[in-house]
Amino acid sequence: MRYTFSMKRLLIALAASFSAGMACAAEPPVDPARDVYLHPQTLATLPDGRHLNFFCEGEGSPTVLVSPGWHIPDIGWRTLQAEMAKTTRVCIVNRAGYGFSDPGPMPRDTAAEVKDMHDGLQAARIPGPYVLVGHSLGGFDIRLFAYEHPEETAGLLLLDPPTEHIFQHTRTPDEDVDLMQRCAALARKETLVPHGKDGCIETALGPGWSQAMHDRYAADERRPEWFETLRSEDISMVGRSADEMVAARRKLGSIPLVVLQADEDCGPKGDTFDRARCAELLSQARDSTRGERRIVAGASHMIQVDKPDVFLATFREVVAQARASGLATAAKPR
Repeated sequence: MRYTFSMKRLLIALAASFSAGMACAAEPPVDPARDVYLHPQTLATLPDGRHLNFFCEGEGSPTVLVSPGWHIPDIGWRTLQAEMAKTTRVCIVNRAGYGFSDPGPMPRDTAAEVKDMHDGLQAARIPGPYVLVGHSLGGFDIRLFAYEHPEETAGLLLLDPPTEHIFQHTRTPDEDVDLMQRCAALARKETLVPHGKDGCIETALGPGWSQAMHDRYAADERRPEWFETLRSEDISMVGRSADEMVAARRKLGSIPLVVLQADEDCGPKGDTFDRARCAELLSQARDSTRGERRIVAGASHMIQVDKPDVFLATFREVVAQARASGLATAAKPR
């Protein structure tokens, strides 16, 4: 396995996530409730005047903050968030350049994204402490958030996250970096070809979404700022962001912490890179005295899509542990 998906593999996984939970026998009717994503929901104003959007559902403490993986918007978590929100309040962050969040200054490294998240939570008066959930690249975000703001962290759940020591200046960025640069140039010229026929991203939402949502999502993926954001995130992951993680890393006491890892890395077919990554994710779990690394059998990098029951059970467990430990007492908004 390689951590960073090629664009083709990622889009296949995203299509599965958008369609998860839908009936197979017949195409489901359009769900008008999903049109809530046509507009920003909780739009926070950052100190520099930019806006950061959070999509929140549910009630209760602790508030759960989800940082999705590279390229994945809030709607990619639609089915999962609805289930998670039965337990407590769950907010999905649109990082700068995603969805209704304004693009941010470059580079889009983890430190910049965590500052946006923290400033946005304060501006939107979404109180902590938070159970932090991060998938893939979002795992860097939530770990750095926890290292910098341990008093606001009630628990962590990491889904196949990056591994900074392996990535730190030892790998080149993903092969899609050049593609992102080319697509950004086409977008600026307004010459992108519909339906991704030029090789650029255009994700189909699948059945159950209105035509207005299809149009909105396609428009999001035709913005030059979108491609520039993806390119910067990917480049930063193997350089600046990895450096930031190494510098900031600290022990997190006894907070609940679970790392879910796809079994591809730790199996007999894994190569030297895979085995090293397997060991480093075990090390990440040891940031907490209560931390655990769990191997998820039969899962790809998209653990929450392949094994939603495993993910949801683990999520509920981390929230319950945060509540039982007293870490989930809601703070007053600042």
